[in-house]
Amino acid sequence: MGKIIYPNKLKKGDTVGITAVSMPANDEKIDIAIDNLKGIGLNVIETSNVRSSGIVSSDGKRRAEEFLELYKNPDVKYIIAARGGEFLMEMLPYLKGHEDIIKNNVKWFQGFSDPSLLNLYITTNFNIATINMENISDYAMRPWYKSIQDSVDFMFSDSNEFVQESFEKYQKQEFEEGNLKGYNLTEENVYECENNNVKFEGRLIGGCIDVFSLIAGTDLDKIEEFVSQFDDEGVIWYLDNCELAPCEFYRRLWYMDQKNYFKNVKGFLIGRSLMQNNNNEYFTFKDAVERALRKFNVPIVYNVDTGHIPPQMCMINGSYAVFEYNDGKGKLTQKLI
Repeated sequence: MGKIIYPNKLKKGDTVGITAVSMPANDEKIDIAIDNLKGIGLNVIETSNVRSSGIVSSDGKRRAEEFLELYKNPDVKYIIAARGGEFLMEMLPYLKGHEDIIKNNVKWFQGFSDPSLLNLYITTNFNIATINMENISDYAMRPWYKSIQDSVDFMFSDSNEFVQESFEKYQKQEFEEGNLKGYNLTEENVYECENNNVKFEGRLIGGCIDVFSLIAGTDLDKIEEFVSQFDDEGVIWYLDNCELAPCEFYRRLWYMDQKNYFKNVKGFLIGRSLMQNNNNEYFTFKDAVERALRKFNVPIVYNVDTGHIPPQMCMINGSYAVFEYNDGKGKLTQKLI
C-alpha cells in the first residue's frame, strides 16, 4: 500500500512563497492578497517573475529555477501559485535531475487551473500531498469567503481531518478579474447524481483535465503507478474542465482510460465547466462523461464545487477522502493519513 507524505501545517510567523509557475500575478490583486496573508501572521516572499507580464511569467527553465528556489529555502513552508495560465508544462522538463530538492524539502504547493498540472506531478511522482485550491489572486478579497477561510483555518489547525459541505450558491463566471469584495454568488448550487444517496471513499486525485491529460504517456507521467499503490483503498477522481468542448473532453477521458488512470476508481467528482454554453447539438458535457466513465459502474457526481466556477472546495491530492451525496448536496471529508 502506498504512503502519502504530508508537509507540516502552518503556524504564525511561517513564510509563504509566491511564484509564477504559469502567468504572472494579477497586478490589481497581488499586494492586497499579500497584505491579507500578513494580516493573519504569515511572512510572504515572492520570486522575481511574479510581477512580470505576458502569457507566461518567464521561460520554462527560469520558472523551474524560481520554483526550486522556494523549495530550497528552509524558511518557506508553503508555496502558492501567482496565477493560472496556459503553458505550465514548459517548466516540467527542467525539474528533471532536481527531484531530490522536492523529496528532501517537503512543503505544501497550492494552485489550480494550469498549476494543477504541477500539483499532479508532485503528488504522483513523489507521493507528496498538494493542494488544488485558489491561486493568490482570490486571497485579495475582503473578507475571505468561507471556502478560503475554512482552508486557511485547517492549515493552522492540529486536526488531520477536514470536512467541507457543498456551498449554497455559485458564481456564473470565473473570478479572476472579479470584484475585490468577493464572489457574486447568484446561482443555486445543486449537485447531480444518478442515485439520491451515495457514499464512496478512496485516495483523492485530480485537477484541470485540460492540462494534466497532456503528460499521459510521457516520462513525466507516473499516474498509473500512483493509483496502483492504492488498489486496496481505491481512488476518487475530481475533474475540472476549463476550455474543452464536449467532444475533446471525451477524447481526453478516453485517452486517460487507455493509460489505466481509472482502473481502481471508486467514484468521480465532476466540477462545473467554465465552457457551460459550448455544448454540441448532439453531444453535451454530460454525454462525454457518461460515454467515457459510466462503464466503471461507480457513482458520478456532477456540478461539484471544484474548478473555475467559484467557490471551490479545497482538494488535497493524496488525502484519504470520503464523499457523501444526498439529494443535491455533497459532503467531502479528507483525512491526512
